[in-house]
Amino acid sequence: MSVSTNLYLTSSSFNPGSQSPSGSLSAASTCSNMSSSAGSVRTLSSGEETVLSSSGTTAVGGNTIKKPHEPTSGKASGAASSGRQTGSGSASGWDAAEHNFGNDYCDHYLRSGVLPQSHIRNIVEPLTGYPKLQRLHELKQTHNRKHAGKAFGRRVAPEDMAEELFKWTNQSGNLNFDVVMVNGCLDNYPDYDTLVNLPIQKITPRPSILLLWVPGPALELGRAVLEHWGFRRSEDIVYFVTDRQSLHFPQGPAKSPKDAITKSTWHCLMGLKGTLRRSEDSDLINCNIDTDVILETSAERPNVVPEAIYHTIENFALMNRRIHIIPSYSTFEKPVRPRPGWVIMSPDILLDNFDPQSYTHQANSLGYRVPVDPEIDSLRPKTPPKMKRNNHNNNK
Repeated sequence: MSVSTNLYLTSSSFNPGSQSPSGSLSAASTCSNMSSSAGSVRTLSSGEETVLSSSGTTAVGGNTIKKPHEPTSGKASGAASSGRQTGSGSASGWDAAEHNFGNDYCDHYLRSGVLPQSHIRNIVEPLTGYPKLQRLHELKQTHNRKHAGKAFGRRVAPEDMAEELFKWTNQSGNLNFDVVMVNGCLDNYPDYDTLVNLPIQKITPRPSILLLWVPGPALELGRAVLEHWGFRRSEDIVYFVTDRQSLHFPQGPAKSPKDAITKSTWHCLMGLKGTLRRSEDSDLINCNIDTDVILETSAERPNVVPEAIYHTIENFALMNRRIHIIPSYSTFEKPVRPRPGWVIMSPDILLDNFDPQSYTHQANSLGYRVPVDPEIDSLRPKTPPKMKRNNHNNNK
């Protein structure tokens, strides 16, 4: 999980007569600086400077950007570089309506209904061209699968979940979970009272990690719930839906009649309880393996959450006791699937086999931590120790 991953829209010109934007749209990982100059954007990504302009496609952070229209002749390029835009039949032979160099994706969305994030390519294979990261992810996937326990499910009605969790803590030897995920990409989002009644603070030790799914309009509610449970917000993982017809496209009502912004994202707020240091606690967390942006792919299986979030959590947290609590009813189109290494509590879970004693026995046999693999640790990008960062700043 990187420090930050942002989407940048570069803006140069846009022809109102055209229905397709061009230019550059980039998913840039760990960007620390951005400055615009002469219709281009310069970003610092992983220590290297990358220039994103409207002159061609680019690849940053593993994502290549589509450029719908390209000039088809030298005359077209010459007219563009000199700033001339002539109509069809002109001496230059270049038609401004046919060869558009604008990149106003918001205007294009209003005209066509095509979401801006759908112009990003390499969504399915974002690591193409990064062999070390590819190797790291392959090793991580194999390692996580090897040390995952069997899948557990517990079918409970939303109104009975708080009582069930209290029972686990009081009657089952104080059952704890180090990684807790709550809710999913569901439009019938539970209210504040339903969430805070869940005794998350009682089933999580120190340190532990919490992830809470919220739609865009409920971000403030999500932050308040994290604080109530005793977690401080650390990250915001954003899930970008790439099609209005998608299973996960938010269908909730607008927050107010004045809300004119189309919501096309879900947010997974991550909170920490206790002390977790990125550069020191490598036996608990592995940072810098995944980004905090998930892009929807056409190959995703229908599920209550994108399955990529499970991969991201398992790559990040080396903690084996994981639970996903879904305190609302899902739909037939969004099944709640069991997953190895997780306990999933939901009124719609397809598997209902959880027994506290069996789970505790499995956790004790496997251990509470995923073992550190030397090859994975050598490939993983490291966060510099705090002391070295301070010394570096002082030497400037």
